[in-house]
Amino acid sequence: MDQHRASQGRLLKVGILVIAVVLAAVCFRIVANRPSFAADKVARAETHMWQAYYSGNKTQLGLQLIALLRYQYGLSLPEAKQIGELLASSAMKFRSASGDSERAALPDLAHAYGLIKRATGASFDPDRVAQAELAWWVARRTRGQNSAEQVGRRIAELYALLYGRDRPSFARAGLLRAQAAAVRDSAGNNADWVQIEDLLHKSYRELEKGM
Repeated sequence: MDQHRASQGRLLKVGILVIAVVLAAVCFRIVANRPSFAADKVARAETHMWQAYYSGNKTQLGLQLIALLRYQYGLSLPEAKQIGELLASSAMKFRSASGDSERAALPDLAHAYGLIKRATGASFDPDRVAQAELAWWVARRTRGQNSAEQVGRRIAELYALLYGRDRPSFARAGLLRAQAAAVRDSAGNNADWVQIEDLLHKSYRELEKGM
C-alpha cells in the first residue's frame, strides 16, 4: 500500500511538472513573440486598413489593425486582437457619428491606448494620446483645418506624446502620413492606393528614425 501511494505521489509530481513546463512554454511563446517595429509592414497594414475602413469591411479592418499593432508596438497576437477590436470599434463609431464624435469614439480609443501602455511598459498618458489621435481624425473632417500641413502637425503631436520626446523626423512623418490621407480624400473611391502606400512607407521610415 505504501509503495502504491509512493508511486501515485511520484506520478502526480511528474504530471504537475509536465503541466508546468507546457504552461511555461505557452506563456513564453505569447510573451516572447513580439515583433520589433517594422516600418514597411506597418505602412502596408495601414494602407489595407484604410481600404477596409472606407469600404466598410469590418472584418478586414480588424485583421489589418492587428497586423499594424503587432509591427508598430511589438504586441503579442492576443494583445493585438484585444486592442484592435477597440480601435476598430472607435473608428467605426467615429465614421458614423453625426454629432459629438468625441463622445462616440474617445472611450474605446482611450481604453485601447491604456492597454498599449500596459503591454509595452510605456510612460505616456493614454487619455492625452487618445485625444491627440482623435484630433487629427477630426481635423481631416473639418474645413479650414484639413490641409496636409495642419493634419500633419497634429499627427506629429501624437508621436511626441507617444514616444515622450519631439523629433524633426516626427514632423516629416506626420506630414507624409497626412499627405497620404489627403490623396485618398481628394480622390475618394478612385484613390491611387499605390501612391498612398508609397507615402506611408516614407512616413513610417521617418517615424522610425526618431524612435
